[in-house]
Amino acid sequence: MRVGPVLVFLLMSITYTAWGFEALDAIAPVPPDRPNSHRINGITLAPIEDGRLGDVGYGSASCAIAVAQIAEIGATWISITPFGRMDDLESTDILHDFEIPVEKNEEMIRSAVAQARLEGLKVAIIPHIYVMSGDWRGEIDPGDDRAWDAWFESYTGFITRFAALGEEVGADLFSVGVEFKSSTNFRPHKWRVLIEKVREVYHGPLTYSANWDEVDQVPFWDALDMIGINAFWPLATKPQDGYTVMRERARQVALDLEALFYFWGRPVLFTEVGVKSASDSALAPWEWPENCSRLVYDEEYQADAYQAIFEAIVNEPWFKGMFIWKYYSDPYDETQEVITGFSPKNKLAEDVLAMWFKEIDTPNTLSYM
Repeated sequence: MRVGPVLVFLLMSITYTAWGFEALDAIAPVPPDRPNSHRINGITLAPIEDGRLGDVGYGSASCAIAVAQIAEIGATWISITPFGRMDDLESTDILHDFEIPVEKNEEMIRSAVAQARLEGLKVAIIPHIYVMSGDWRGEIDPGDDRAWDAWFESYTGFITRFAALGEEVGADLFSVGVEFKSSTNFRPHKWRVLIEKVREVYHGPLTYSANWDEVDQVPFWDALDMIGINAFWPLATKPQDGYTVMRERARQVALDLEALFYFWGRPVLFTEVGVKSASDSALAPWEWPENCSRLVYDEEYQADAYQAIFEAIVNEPWFKGMFIWKYYSDPYDETQEVITGFSPKNKLAEDVLAMWFKEIDTPNTLSYM
C-alpha cells in the first residue's frame, strides 16, 4: 500500500527527530521573493582541458558554438563544472587545478559565462573534485577527526575560491559540493559551517549535488535553497525493460521526491541527469561507458528514457528543473566520450530534450528563484 506524501512527511518528521537532526519547526520554505519563476531547462557544459586538442575549452571559439547550439534546442541554463583534484581517498589536500592552472581556468570560465549571457542563458557553477586514484569521491575517508578537519579546511579553500568567482561573474546558482556521501550524513556540522562561509562570498542561491542514493540522508537541506540531486536512479529492473517500465520507475522516484519536498520545504533540482545511449543502460545509469563491457549502441533507448523522465517528473510543481549530462565545450570533439556515452548531442534524445524544453518553459507554481 502506498502512503500519501503527508503521511510520509509525518513519518520522516518522527525519524529525523529521533536521529537528532534539527527541529522540524526550524525548517521553513525559502520565501518566494526572487523574480525568476521559470523552470531550469539546463545542460551541463563539460570542459575540455587537454591542451593537445588545441583551444577548445571554456571560453574558446568552439565553446561559443557549443553554447549557441545549446540555446538553439531550447535550454535556458548551462552548468559549468570546474575540477579540483586530490590524490586518493585518504588525502587531505585538495589542489585547485586539474589539467590546466587554476588561474587560467578562472579566466576561461569568465569567458564562458560571457558567452552564455550573449545567448540569454543563465549559469550555474558546480565545482567537482576528481580523485586521481580513480576512486569515487563519495567514498572519501581521510581517517580520524583531525584528518577530516584538515580535509574540510582544504575543501573550504577550494569551494570558496569558486564561490567568489561565481559572485564576480554573477552566477545564478552555485553548488557547494558534489556526491560527498561519506561525510554529509556523518559530519553535518562541518557542512553547515562550510555553507555559511560560502554565503559570505556568494550571495545567490545555493544547492548541494547529492548522489541519488544519498539525497534522503542529507540533514542540512534547510541551510540551502534547493535539494540538488545527481539523478542516476536505476529506471529498469531487468534487461529489455522498455519505456513503460522506465516511466513507472521514474514516477516512483517522483513520489519519493515529493515527500522530501514536503519535509524540507525546498524545491527539487536535478543537478545532473543522464542515460547512456546504449541498450539496457537504465539498469545502472551511473556507470561510465568506458567501464562497461559489451554496450550496444541504442539511441532510441536513450530517447525513451528521457521521455519517461520528463513525463513522470517535469510538470510537478515542486520540481525546479534539471541539467542534462552532458555536452562538451567543443561540439565537434569525438575524443571525450565513446558513442555509447551520455551525451545526447546529435542523437534522438536531443529531439526529446528540444520538445520538452520548449514546452515546459512556463512559470512554476512554486517560485523559489
